[in-house]
Amino acid sequence: MLLRKNILLIAGLLFLFALGVGIRVAVLEKQYEIVGDDLPFTMESALQFRMVEQVALVGGLPAVDKKVQYPDGIDVKSSYTVGAEYFYGTLSRLLPRFLSLEERIRWVECLWFCTGIIYIALWIGLWQKGIWAGTIAGLFYAVSLISVMRSTGQELSRENFALPFLLGHFALNAAAWRTRNVRGRLMATIGSAVFLGLALCSWDLIQFYVALWMLVSAVSLVRTSCDREWKQSWLLHWVILVVCGIVNPYLRAHGFLSSPVMLLSYGVALVLWSNRRGGVRHVWRSAALIMFPVVVSFLLPSDYGSSYGHFAQLLTAKLRFVNQKPVDPSLLTFTQKIMWVPALHSSSWPLTWMLAPFILPLTLIAVCAAVYELKVRRQRELTRLTIFCVTSLIAFTLFVRFHVFLAIFASGLMGWLASWALDKRLLARIAVTGLLIAGVSGEAVHVVKQPEMWGRAGVYYAELDNLVEWLDDHVAPEPVLANFGVSGSILAYGRCPIVLHPKFENEEIRRRVEAYGEQLFKGSEKGFRDWADQFGARYYVYSMGEFAGRGEQEQMRYFVDALEPPETAPARLFEKRPQDGRYFRYLWGNRKYRVFKMLTISDEKLAQAYAREAEIFFERGDLAGAEEQASAALRIDPLQEAGGAVLKHVISLKARGFDYDTGEIDEP
Repeated sequence: MLLRKNILLIAGLLFLFALGVGIRVAVLEKQYEIVGDDLPFTMESALQFRMVEQVALVGGLPAVDKKVQYPDGIDVKSSYTVGAEYFYGTLSRLLPRFLSLEERIRWVECLWFCTGIIYIALWIGLWQKGIWAGTIAGLFYAVSLISVMRSTGQELSRENFALPFLLGHFALNAAAWRTRNVRGRLMATIGSAVFLGLALCSWDLIQFYVALWMLVSAVSLVRTSCDREWKQSWLLHWVILVVCGIVNPYLRAHGFLSSPVMLLSYGVALVLWSNRRGGVRHVWRSAALIMFPVVVSFLLPSDYGSSYGHFAQLLTAKLRFVNQKPVDPSLLTFTQKIMWVPALHSSSWPLTWMLAPFILPLTLIAVCAAVYELKVRRQRELTRLTIFCVTSLIAFTLFVRFHVFLAIFASGLMGWLASWALDKRLLARIAVTGLLIAGVSGEAVHVVKQPEMWGRAGVYYAELDNLVEWLDDHVAPEPVLANFGVSGSILAYGRCPIVLHPKFENEEIRRRVEAYGEQLFKGSEKGFRDWADQFGARYYVYSMGEFAGRGEQEQMRYFVDALEPPETAPARLFEKRPQDGRYFRYLWGNRKYRVFKMLTISDEKLAQAYAREAEIFFERGDLAGAEEQASAALRIDPLQEAGGAVLKHVISLKARGFDYDTGEIDEP
């Protein structure tokens, strides 16, 4: 009987896994139909693809990548949460070689993400001690649009690698509380802590969950006494987080150990240590101990603010303007403006209902049921899940990217609601069960009915392919300046070093991008050249559409408060008069992108030197030498005036029959 039950359980979990994979493949296949079989990665995803490609081809990543943020380069391990690249790169080598590397990576990412469906089903099933609850939670996470839309594999993201670890943490934590065996509980708790650490090292936004967990822990510790098992579990998880902050280069470089979240955790650890030593339990004393490290932190320097202060700035702006991006760009700082874009844009009611048409109403019902249940009987895990879900919903309205957490906690709450209804009267049981089944069915139909809607929007794939192919053939490996939206593709597929890095968790990156926008829309052509030249740029790729009327709040001219740039702005030249450039020579273009060869300062000086030599030769009467030097000057700088004047005189003399040997003009 037990064997049969286990077989059915495994079969059910595999069904949920297959359902999740199938619905994501259906969406991805539709993107292939629209774009074509050669579907590239874009933006930051293109950068990560390049890193996976490096692992797959050469077995590792460089310590310093000189081709990103050229010419200084970046320290790879302190600039990215490295980990997924080795996982995807290694496993992609095991898949059939008739698939392109992109296809193999997409399969690996999709399959790995869908293991999270198994974990969420186990988490809720173990917690509620019922297969039905786990099944409902797994179904919602498998088919809901807020779970599906960024996990099809069309684009790479570090969150898709981290979330299965986070869900594994929940599942193992639930297993620890279900296990009566002391050794088994310890092993499950250690596994839970390790999975949480791996999630944190894979995606730094896992700090959102860590912050929620730490806040709930602190409040619980102040309000009530905690049992021995809870203390041991909490301390094991905390130790792993501290170890990650010390060992992981990215977390270390970004000041994770001095973050508000970890400072709060030190206070919680102080309270636990004090209580273990027989200290007096007192609400105010516990609260003071918890807040003590936070207060002390104001006296100490920290890298955390410089790494993540831009998120705090954006949150401040959204609260100030009631989650509506102002039309007037002068009301926001550059950081606030450039960060207030997808996927950190605010959610509107139409967008919210489109992304969560069925799970959101059911979540609100589940929250009401949970609040009612908690009034009757205190339940620690239900309290946590309800707080996590409500907070994720609030975060989602401010930052759409937080839908990944809403998908997890809302699906978990659906599983609890299914279990809760089983203990109610028949009518309530039928009503709730019917709503849940209808909700799952509605979410699935919503996704597969129009799968073409859930790909990346606003990408000119055909034009992008043409651009990177041309750059690979004619420019690589010369450094290229381009906006951050296309820079990743230029590096990954065009094989050209890039000046602008499409990642904003660094003050130097943000300053460079701001200066780029200021020069492009407020400067002059020469000033733009001089600025780009300091970074060694040799070519510039301009993206058409910077003056389009629609979506101007997501354009660079809005970011730099130049909605109406002056006529002398380089952007107007590149958009309207590409052939008229003095320092940027138009080479190639299509309806979206234009490539310009930049006349660098050294090129300009070299052309001037050739022109001076041409003038000297001309004054000496050596027209052959003058012609050679003037031609060399004009090959470098076609608009070099002195060289052009000399060559014009030489051509005129030759037309009049000038004899190089005698120095006489044979003119009729």
